[in-house]
Amino acid sequence: MPATSELAPVLVVLVTHDGAAWLDRSLVALAEQTYGSFEIVAVDNGSTDSTRDVLLAHLEADQVLVAERDLGFGAAVSMALDARPATTAGGAPYVLFLHDDTALAPDALERMVEAMEADPRLAIVGPKQRVWGREHELQSVGWTVDLTGRADSGVDEGELDQGQRDTERRTLYVSTSGMLVRRDVFDELGRFDRRYHLFRDDLDLCWRAWLAGHDVEVIPDAVSVHVAAATNYLRLGQTRHIGPRYFAERNTLATLIKNYGPARLLLVLPLYFLVGVAKVFGFLLTRRVSDAWQTIRSWLWNVLHLRETLRLRREVQASRRRQDSEIRSLFGRILPRVQAYAEAIGEWIAGGDVDHGYAAARVEPAEPVGGLRRVAAAIKRRPVLAVGAVLGLIVLVGAWPLLVPGELRGGELAPWPASPAAFLSDYVAGWHTAGAFGTAAAPSPAQPLLGLWHLLLFGSSYLAPRLLLLGLPFAAWLLALRAAQGFSDRRLARVVAATAYVLSPPALAALASGRVGALVVLAALPGIVAAGTVLARRSTGPTRAWRAVVGVVLLGAVAGAFEPVVVPALALAGLAVVAVAWRTDDPRAVDEPAWRRALAIRAVTVAVGPFVLLLPWSLELFAADGPLRGVESEVVVAPLWQWLSLTVDLAGLPLPVGFAFVLAGLLGLVLGVPRRPGLVAVLWAVALTGAIAAWLSGRTGAVIWAGLPLMLTALAFAGLLALAFATAEAQLTRHAFGWRQLAALTTGLAVAAGLGVVASELARGPWQAYAVGRAPLPAFVMAADAEEGPFRVLVLADTGDDVRWEVVDGAGPTMAAYGVADADVAANLAGPVVEATLGGADPAAARRLGPLNVRYVFVPPGGDSERLDLLLRAQLGIEPRPIADGRLFAVPNWLPRAGVVTGVGAEALMAGELPVGTGVRPLAPTPDVGFVGAADAGALVVVSEQDDPGWDATQDGQALPWAGDGDGPLVVFAGRDERGRVEVAHLGDRARGLAVAGQVLALLIVVSLALRPPRFARRRPDGPDPSTSPPGAPARTPEVVG
Repeated sequence: MPATSELAPVLVVLVTHDGAAWLDRSLVALAEQTYGSFEIVAVDNGSTDSTRDVLLAHLEADQVLVAERDLGFGAAVSMALDARPATTAGGAPYVLFLHDDTALAPDALERMVEAMEADPRLAIVGPKQRVWGREHELQSVGWTVDLTGRADSGVDEGELDQGQRDTERRTLYVSTSGMLVRRDVFDELGRFDRRYHLFRDDLDLCWRAWLAGHDVEVIPDAVSVHVAAATNYLRLGQTRHIGPRYFAERNTLATLIKNYGPARLLLVLPLYFLVGVAKVFGFLLTRRVSDAWQTIRSWLWNVLHLRETLRLRREVQASRRRQDSEIRSLFGRILPRVQAYAEAIGEWIAGGDVDHGYAAARVEPAEPVGGLRRVAAAIKRRPVLAVGAVLGLIVLVGAWPLLVPGELRGGELAPWPASPAAFLSDYVAGWHTAGAFGTAAAPSPAQPLLGLWHLLLFGSSYLAPRLLLLGLPFAAWLLALRAAQGFSDRRLARVVAATAYVLSPPALAALASGRVGALVVLAALPGIVAAGTVLARRSTGPTRAWRAVVGVVLLGAVAGAFEPVVVPALALAGLAVVAVAWRTDDPRAVDEPAWRRALAIRAVTVAVGPFVLLLPWSLELFAADGPLRGVESEVVVAPLWQWLSLTVDLAGLPLPVGFAFVLAGLLGLVLGVPRRPGLVAVLWAVALTGAIAAWLSGRTGAVIWAGLPLMLTALAFAGLLALAFATAEAQLTRHAFGWRQLAALTTGLAVAAGLGVVASELARGPWQAYAVGRAPLPAFVMAADAEEGPFRVLVLADTGDDVRWEVVDGAGPTMAAYGVADADVAANLAGPVVEATLGGADPAAARRLGPLNVRYVFVPPGGDSERLDLLLRAQLGIEPRPIADGRLFAVPNWLPRAGVVTGVGAEALMAGELPVGTGVRPLAPTPDVGFVGAADAGALVVVSEQDDPGWDATQDGQALPWAGDGDGPLVVFAGRDERGRVEVAHLGDRARGLAVAGQVLALLIVVSLALRPPRFARRRPDGPDPSTSPPGAPARTPEVVG
């Protein structure tokens, strides 16, 4: 194409590689350009298809350069430029780089040259890009990256081109698929980095241009269509063996190192690798091992080529004319992306309003003019934000006494340890010592969950208990909003129902009494309902249904770890769904057998999933002394109707509020039956089931806290309230004013009054069960434990009906012991001694506390009584000590946690007899739950822990036998008849480590399946999902586009 004197010549460098499928259109588009002064040089970059034939069909032989292997884009460009030097006659001042999968609009080149001629500051320009095959859809309007190099095309997924982006010109970089550059600037910048091969060479070049004082723009009037074949695996090339992510990640990191200034680079590199590690972990979780390996391999490449990268960096920085701050606006910001994610999550939780036919003719009122009316209108527009803010304010005002500095304890909430390692290390150990007594029984997985929560809050022992206590009801409110979407299509109705649930009497009782497990169930229950509704809906797609199944399994496992009764309850619910689905036929459904089979598989997975995730702890659920053996709780005998109405006299339950929930349930029954009778029946069945379970639990005072099943009842009534709101407008407008309207008004007022009562109770602060900054034991006792311990303390409290007791560590109870079954050990070892002591028949019974490592008997303030004081003073084996509040008795013959004892036999030792002349030498603890020290000849090696076959003792390398017949309650070994070095250890760590590893592996598999469901779960029951993308055209250009 001959050049004219009026037009600046352009050299078009067309780089091809296995692009025969698109090349013909690209060449035809070049031939149709309205710009009349350009020359084409094509480089066949190692193609193995018919690309070369297509080139020769459109171009002369001297216009086609052939590389026998794939040189990479940068090297191919240099090959073409070297063949057409700029110093020759007619050398073109402009160079257009073009991919073989790009087709330019007829006037694209003309528009880009015009822009360059009009503005000498421009060094690089590119066209607006659309998607090949869907040419009404935008692909990019220039590119940018965020702080860590993540690419952003500047358009939304599926965004149509309606000219809305045509005012955006300045951009960080444009794609090499259609890039026009000034040749002198290109040579001055050092051309492309030939190491890059493909991807991010455009980012690197344009960034260097900006730093050197030049500008880069996208020209909206110039349009192209682009396949992005390498990114979308439509053209493999070098990515056949390595993958596109490798090149994108590799070249991004090298670009950041080369172009950032020193101060910004020191900030960006740690953040880049932090994000990268999270990305690799995410790839592994979703079983994208290849992507994880490509990312790691890209880092290794940068390490190996760091010297060359630093040399290039020195060149870039030497030519720098702009500071990082001057081009900061060209980079994408992380905050808007985070805000978008937060808004998407908020929309997912809260949902939106759905219009119905009966509302179509409704006329929206004019904007209110009064102050109160404006507030009411704002609340109606954004009820989630408004009600959430009010609830948060009420809780913060009421919780002010809990927010002062100091250890927070009360109910199941004990002081938190200084480090999360206290939770996690004890969980993986074979012998669990977080409680007062050690045990080999597997602790509940609630223990590591609390440790991870502590770790998430940076190990803050102040934040962890307070955010746990106050954050769980807020999480319950958010998940209840999501669950209510299955019952109501009105956002305000869902907000009211969710608020009613978290302000229900059992929720307030759990919060006021410090029941951590019940609060976890309070939060998990609506999440289980929301996911269960999704998986049981026939219209749910297979992928979404599978993720809902995994959601139920995970939430059920978390709730079951804190309240074990959830595991069998969820199993029964899953089996009930299978039974109902298998016996119910829908004659209108043509896929009934396939649907029932799919639902059965989902329900069975929900039934067994939590049990599997909680292994091996869940194996002991139904054992005689397992987690479901029952717990001492408040005995409440009341008629069933009081449990159903939530007005039973249970500690922490606000009595007059429950009737409002019953009215809400009745209103839902009246208004909901005509439209959704099945849902109404299910909700009332759930409400009755919860009330009956609470009634049975209250009569026995065992198994579970009676308020726990009432959460089911409260949730069912909240669902009926949402359903009543959803159907009220349609139902009430069809009838003249009468009893229906009065019932709805009465129920609304009752619910509002009830919620007001609970809110006022929260504002006043129902925290009588909590203590902040008050030590659980006398200060000198806890100090003695740190100096002379460890030892144990027996705590007694007279409640009037009986005497409650527990054994705690001398340093005080710790939240790290949550889920550890040390109470069973205490009942076996200390239970008989306490019973004999309080019985009064044996005045020497308290002596047997000494061998159990019990140094003090403490009666806290409020727990003492004259009867208890007389019983303790009558004991010969303990001595009173003066303290300001409560009662304290010392146990003179206490033994260390592990020690060497001489001068007494094993049987006498078990009986608590330590005659004059008995020698006691403590053994020093080791980091691996063991003890070590010197032993005299003929001594007993005593560990004040429950007898367990995992204990092992050696003296000078030789195993020691058990003392006596080996059936004693404590660990006692018979030493040798000579002095030596004794080592005592528990040998269960290896087996426990394997069990924990299996548990972690199972959790990772479940999370991986949730993030990326297996192939069989992505098929519909009646066959695979049809493809919606046209052949050869990606639904969206992925992140690695260059």
